[in-house]
Amino acid sequence: MVSLCICFPGGTFVTTRHGVKQLDELLQGEEVLTLTKQSQKWTQFYTWGHIQRDLIAEFVQVKVKGGKELQISEEHLLFVEGKNGKRVAKNAGRVVIGDKLYYFDEDSQCTELLAVEEIGKVQAKGVYAPFTMNGDFLANRFAVSCYANVSNCKVAHAALSPLRTWYKVRPEKEDLLSKEGIHSYAEKLMKFRELITTSPFARKVVTNK
Repeated sequence: MVSLCICFPGGTFVTTRHGVKQLDELLQGEEVLTLTKQSQKWTQFYTWGHIQRDLIAEFVQVKVKGGKELQISEEHLLFVEGKNGKRVAKNAGRVVIGDKLYYFDEDSQCTELLAVEEIGKVQAKGVYAPFTMNGDFLANRFAVSCYANVSNCKVAHAALSPLRTWYKVRPEKEDLLSKEGIHSYAEKLMKFRELITTSPFARKVVTNK
C-alpha cells in the first residue's frame, strides 16, 4: 500500500511576494519565503505533491512559546536544532517537548530557535503538499521541508530533480485549480520505493545484517 503525503492543512500560512496567504490560496509560480542556513530567500512554488481540498485529516500540532503553532502530518519533515547546533530534518511525529524549531520573525527579520512546549493531535480540513524549487519553505513561519515519508531531505530533493527541470522548461502551466490527489510523478516514486524495499533481495539484505 502506498502511504499518502498529507503534509499541511489548507489554513497553513505562507509568505509570498504579494503578502501572507493560506496554502489553499497559493498560485502556481508564486515565490514563497524559506530559510537558508544563513538567511531567508525566495523560492518558487511549482506544483502540488498532494492536494485534496475537502479531505478531513489528522495532523500533529506543535506549539512553542508565545502560542505560535504548526499543524503538520506526522511523517512530514520539519527542521530542528541538532547536535552541535546543526539544522537537521526530523519527522513531525518524532518531535518531542524541548526540541527547538526554526522560526522566522518577520517583524525583526531574524531567525529564532523556539522550544516545543506542547504536542497534540488535531483534525483539520484540506491536504496540501507544496513542492518548491528549493525543497523547503516557511509554514506558519516555521522552517519545513517539502517532503514526507522519507528520512533524508537531500535524497528526496534529488529524486524530484527531473520534475523540477520539467516545470522549468515547459512553456505552459498546469491547471492547479482543478487538480486533486497525489502528483503522478510522486506517486510513481512512492511505488518504486515500495517495490524496492519489499523485494526478495531487499528482505535478504536485511535478514543477513
